[in-house]
Amino acid sequence: MKIGTKVLMVVLPLFIFPLLFIGITAFLSAKIGITKIAKEFLGYKLTEMYKYCRRQEEILIDTGLIEAGEYRTLAQKSAEEYAETIRLSETGYFMGINSQGEIIFPEIEKTNVSASDFFKTMTENKKGLITFSFKNVTRIGSYMYFEPWDWFLILSEQENIFYQDADNIKKQVAYTIGITLLFAIGLILFFIKKLTGPMGNVVNTMKDIITTGDLSKRVRIEYDDEIGYLATWFNRMVGDLEHAYTQIKQYAYKSILAQKSEERVRHIFQKYVPADIIDEVLKSGGSNLLTGKKQVATILFSDIRSFTSISETLSAEDLVISLNTYFNVMVTIIIENNGIIDKFIGDAIMAVFGAPVVHEDDSLNAVITGLKMIESLKGFNKKQSAAGRPPFKIGVGLNTGEVVVGNIGSTQKLDYTCIGDAVNLASRLEGLTKLYGIPLIISEYTYQESKNEVMAREIDSVRVKGKIKPVKIFEPYRDVSSKTKEGYDSFNEAVLLYRERKFHEAVKLFTKSREIFGRDTPSSLYLDRCHELITDPPGEDWDGVYTAKTK
Repeated sequence: MKIGTKVLMVVLPLFIFPLLFIGITAFLSAKIGITKIAKEFLGYKLTEMYKYCRRQEEILIDTGLIEAGEYRTLAQKSAEEYAETIRLSETGYFMGINSQGEIIFPEIEKTNVSASDFFKTMTENKKGLITFSFKNVTRIGSYMYFEPWDWFLILSEQENIFYQDADNIKKQVAYTIGITLLFAIGLILFFIKKLTGPMGNVVNTMKDIITTGDLSKRVRIEYDDEIGYLATWFNRMVGDLEHAYTQIKQYAYKSILAQKSEERVRHIFQKYVPADIIDEVLKSGGSNLLTGKKQVATILFSDIRSFTSISETLSAEDLVISLNTYFNVMVTIIIENNGIIDKFIGDAIMAVFGAPVVHEDDSLNAVITGLKMIESLKGFNKKQSAAGRPPFKIGVGLNTGEVVVGNIGSTQKLDYTCIGDAVNLASRLEGLTKLYGIPLIISEYTYQESKNEVMAREIDSVRVKGKIKPVKIFEPYRDVSSKTKEGYDSFNEAVLLYRERKFHEAVKLFTKSREIFGRDTPSSLYLDRCHELITDPPGEDWDGVYTAKTK
């Protein structure tokens, strides 16, 4: 056997097999990586759609509209429209199928698939990844069952589109390997004698690549001849493979980063909690949310006055627009001042300052929040009037005290919230804003924590419903004119005279404060009380405390 033939028999296997191994390995790695990312992307987008449906259902529950068919229809229509916004491609889209096999959306696909094998598989497993044939087209999809609406949500893509990137890489690798092999074999046959020496470099380099998987390695070029050309083309081939593999890794890395980032944004309750509180929770790994604990916090309750009457004058669409706009304004103010949204109770808002993260100025922040909410309502009502919708009036109550905070609920539903007498008192104070005709009332405990920064007039000493011990209540204000401050000072002095049973002197000052304010419900209430007590003086046990009969 000729030496050329021997060299050819030795060199070709060493050249061809490693090259094929590298190409096949690169292709398989790319296909596995791309397929995995694509499947995770399907699952992630499906989870996103599922969470959207769940949020719509929770909104219906929270607003008490769960039994209203038209609102559920609106929520489902919103979910269908949302599904259209996250289409994968012209051929990749969401479908909604009920348990009878009827395709609910998209409109163009409406039919019944109850007899199909893939529908039977979905009804048995409720969740998973499936390859199925639909309208004579093979598709790959991820599905999940949303029980409240009896919907199977399935996000699918045509199989050829799903594996398109992997197939393209397969072709590129095959073309590169094929062309390189043909050219290499021609060079080996033509310059066989010159390959016996320098070929060792090629062989060793290929071995290194196979052993280490390092595609950055190159053959050292010794001659400016056919052997050098062979080495050059080999290097170029490896460079192409390295470039393709690098692009695959970059694509996978960017996809994973994008997925992680989006998951993080969607899972963190950024819309309800200030950034520094989120940072604190993340530092602790969320462990401080898992158990209840006692701590001092300031509770804020706000409520829209006569909301039932307002809702009767508005269409469902206008009512939702008004409420969403109102909540957006108020929630923004709360979060900007280091508060967290505990819950929405219909048209009411409950917020907490000082949990789970404690700040030195939580009470002050809560008072400032209440004042800004009242002030921002003016701008909101201007927009309401311009849109032909009725203005809102709100009442805000604040109280500071010890509460229990933590995850409270059942194994099926947990809420991070706070409970305790301090919470109940804040709710009662919000209710008292109706009686005293003022938009904001704070307890004496909140006032003591914030009085260095906030001025206030003492409205009354009240024994709220369900409590024996009275509490002093205040109306805070900031940056008022000298005339208004004179009215508040007169009122405060009048309250002291009233409690000292000097009713005649108190009447003069209450009258003065009412004249300054023009219309002041607290002054009018005290004037009525004074006139009654002058006519019918109180007994020795009179303590000046007003007992509230209602919540």
